[in-house]
Amino acid sequence: MEDEKVAKLLSDPMRRAILNLLREKALNETQLAKKLGLSDATVNYHLGLLKRSKLLVAAGEEVEGHGIVQKFYLPSSYLYLPDVEKISRGVARYYFPQNLERVRGALSSGLQDKDLDALTGLQMDDLGERFAVVLVKTAKEYTNHETEPGSGERLVHEIYAKAFDRLMKHG
Repeated sequence: MEDEKVAKLLSDPMRRAILNLLREKALNETQLAKKLGLSDATVNYHLGLLKRSKLLVAAGEEVEGHGIVQKFYLPSSYLYLPDVEKISRGVARYYFPQNLERVRGALSSGLQDKDLDALTGLQMDDLGERFAVVLVKTAKEYTNHETEPGSGERLVHEIYAKAFDRLMKHG
């Protein structure tokens, strides 16, 4: 994501949760509300924002017995990553905790045998920011890669592993 407005829109964890659920399979508003523990109106609000920003695509409709049409949605992309080099620091800061958790997860999962005790909090913050940059650059190599709903986690793992390897080798 290079668009400042889209990056800000996706800084909301609930919108990211909606997109994550939809990565697995097409769902309608009611199904999303139930899975997220939210009201239909709240989910409708978030879906409207995501649709207007072209982050969702219609995946079909079903007419229920009483005539109400249920619309199903999928994300327009399997993975949304903010390009922290192209958005303002004010918006990028919303992603700092997420970037830090990504690099912590990569380090602790054994992708790298780096001595974690030797890293300070500031070094981890820096590593998280650098990982975010490398991750976006690596993911761009997969821009036109087609992924079916529910089958993209292997691809995401590949992107993360390749990005983390690049980070550790080249900084």
